[in-house]
Amino acid sequence: MATLLYVFPHPDDECFGPAPGMARQRREGHEVHLLTLTRGEATSQRERLGCSKAEMAETRYQEMQDVAATLDLNSLTVLEYPDGQLAELNPLVLEDAIADHLHARTPDVVVTYPVHGVSGHPDHLVTHALVKRVACALRQDGAAVPRRLAFYTLPPAPDDADRPPHLHHSSPSLIDCMLSFDATDLETGREALHCYETYRPVIEEHRPLDAIGDHISFGLFGEAHEPRLSSLTEALPDAETGLDLSARS
Repeated sequence: MATLLYVFPHPDDECFGPAPGMARQRREGHEVHLLTLTRGEATSQRERLGCSKAEMAETRYQEMQDVAATLDLNSLTVLEYPDGQLAELNPLVLEDAIADHLHARTPDVVVTYPVHGVSGHPDHLVTHALVKRVACALRQDGAAVPRRLAFYTLPPAPDDADRPPHLHHSSPSLIDCMLSFDATDLETGREALHCYETYRPVIEEHRPLDAIGDHISFGLFGEAHEPRLSSLTEALPDAETGLDLSARS
């Protein structure tokens, strides 16, 4: 069994796509951990609900506890960096926080956003850069983990897909793993997504799990597989090889 760590900037990032895959990984016996850098307090939904930032942060934090229980996560850590302002912070401080978490969890696989951040949100872009730098620095310093760095992404939309226009996809050549899931995993993912009661109007309007299709797509840093892998724990590089630090993806 492997240990996987998902690193995202906001509450709900894990449920707007990866959740069915996380449910499958837990069902198969892998350890699955989630690190979220902010409490998501800056969302415009707080204005609809009449909440202060502090109230919204606490509400979303409590929703994440329900998500963690629904997905049966091995751990959930929610940091309190300011939502929407990650680009304004000292990146070295953020990198240290992420590195400390990697040291604590020793994940075989780390998952975060791709370079385009899927939605293009600045916090998503910053998180991609931070996690990639930390993962590469650890390997360069001789750490045995992570053995794989994966980027959750979307494939190109079918011609008849009703995908929100702000979402970005990766080209097929950059998708190295297509993780399947069964109906039970999808239902668990939907239950986790609906724990975000504060986001119900957004969820109902955009139906985010409809955008992923019947597989969850990932790019793998420094790896290319033909055929594509069917899980993030398949054909893991060994601890001595690990990440290909010459990669430019």
